[in-house]
Amino acid sequence: MHRVKYLLDLNDEEKKNFLDSFDIMMTDCDGVIWDIFSPIPDTGKALNDVESIGKRVVYVSNNSIRPDSGYETRISGIGAHYRQENIVHPIHSIIHYLRMNKFQGLAYYVGTNHTKNLLIEAGFNIVDGPNGKIDENFGTLTKIVTDGLPVKFVIVDFHFTYTFPQLLRAQIYLRDPECQLIIGVTEKRLPLAKDINLIGPSYFTEALKATMSPEKKPIILGKPGAALGDVVKNKYGVKDPKRVLFVGDLPYSDIIFAKMCGFQSLLVLTGGTSKEDMQNFEDSNIIPDFYTDSIADLSKIIHKS
Repeated sequence: MHRVKYLLDLNDEEKKNFLDSFDIMMTDCDGVIWDIFSPIPDTGKALNDVESIGKRVVYVSNNSIRPDSGYETRISGIGAHYRQENIVHPIHSIIHYLRMNKFQGLAYYVGTNHTKNLLIEAGFNIVDGPNGKIDENFGTLTKIVTDGLPVKFVIVDFHFTYTFPQLLRAQIYLRDPECQLIIGVTEKRLPLAKDINLIGPSYFTEALKATMSPEKKPIILGKPGAALGDVVKNKYGVKDPKRVLFVGDLPYSDIIFAKMCGFQSLLVLTGGTSKEDMQNFEDSNIIPDFYTDSIADLSKIIHKS
C-alpha cells in the first residue's frame, strides 16, 4: 500500500508549503463541489478562501450537458465567484481545438441537442443522427448509415440516447483515413451520490475505438486526455505545470489527468472514491499526491497556515 499524505495531518510548515506550491487550482465539479442532487457542505467558502490568498480557481468538468447558465447557478448558489472564462468542459474544449486547427469541413456529432447547437453557433458544419425509431430491417439500416458524406471529424460527447445506428454511422465515417475521432466523454462510471455509481458513457466510445486501426488515435478532449491538457495549459498560460493543483474525486479521470499534465493532485472522498479504494490503489498513475475528506478542508488549511 502506498502512503498518501492526508491534508489535515500536515504540520503547520507543511501546510504553508502546500499552499505556497501552487498558483492555479483546477477542480472537478461533480463529486467535488456538489453531487447530482445538492452542494457538498462548505465548498463555496473553501473556493473563496483559495481565491482570497491569490490563487486562480478553474473548474474543469467532463459534464457538457449542463449549460454555462447551469454552472453559473450552481457556483453562485454555493456562494463562490462565477466567471465564465474559468469554466472548462468538453464542448468548450472541442470548439477551442477545432478553431485552433482552423477546421472548415463537415463533422458528425453524437451528443445532446444543446451541445450540438453550441457547435453550430460556433460556426461549424455539423450533421447528426439517425434520430428516432427506424424500420427494423438491414436494408433501412444500411441506407441510413452509409450516406457518403465527406465527414472529417466524428465527435462524441455525452448523450442520453446513444443508438446502434449512430455507432455504425460513426464507424463508417472513420473508415476514411482522413477522418479523425474526437472524444469528449470518458467516464466508465458516473457518481450519482456517495457510494452510488452508474454505468458511464465511455463504453460507447470504447466500442467505436475498437473498430479503428491501431495507427488512428482518438483525440481526447475530456479528462484524462492529453489534448485537453494542452488546451488548459494554453488557455490559462501555464508555464510550470507543477504550480497547478488539480482536485478531483475519480482516480481514472481526475488523478491520471493531473499526472499526465504534470500537475499536483488532491483526491477528495466526497464522490466516487472511498478511503479503502484509495488504500488499495496499485497503479502509480492514479495515486494522488494528497488526499482529504472534502475540498472544504482547504479552508481549515488556509486559516491555520
